[in-house]
Amino acid sequence: MGVELEYGEVSAVDYLTCRIRVRLDDRDGVESFWLNVPQRNSQGTKRRPLMPEIDEQVAVLLDEDGVGGVYLGGIYSTAEPPPVVDENTDYVRYSDGTVVSYDRAAGVMTLDNVGALLVKCARNVTVESGEPVVVKAPAANLVIPLVTLDGNLQVNGNINATGTIMDTGGNSNHHTH
Repeated sequence: MGVELEYGEVSAVDYLTCRIRVRLDDRDGVESFWLNVPQRNSQGTKRRPLMPEIDEQVAVLLDEDGVGGVYLGGIYSTAEPPPVVDENTDYVRYSDGTVVSYDRAAGVMTLDNVGALLVKCARNVTVESGEPVVVKAPAANLVIPLVTLDGNLQVNGNINATGTIMDTGGNSNHHTH
């Protein structure tokens, strides 16, 4: 029994079973049966990337009778060209406008998120950088019971504090002579 490579557009998506149906170009737009969308991991490690989207151009591998088959992937065309043509860039642009990219020639990874970013960790988080770290925001709120700073602190602006400020000699901001 042989298989045939065919092209079409996604006509239906079943998110629960990770399957799609495809309008087949070479079969006058006839809709395929449900086709499996292969996943990278499905046992101990499980992964479920975003499913193909309705009307996305795709390649599928079908049985001779066109009943069974599998989705191979999305296909770019002149009508829907790739978003990046740089050979050194890995790029994902989500439908909401969020972009994740990596330029291996420059060694730069970029996350341009249109919404919120949440990082959660049950243990410690370490950030190491070979160059200065810059954080730009209109404000920052640190909810931390204890902060230890190894090194000098330079403040270019005012310090407003509630509570007592003590130095290592036990002198406070309320100390008088």
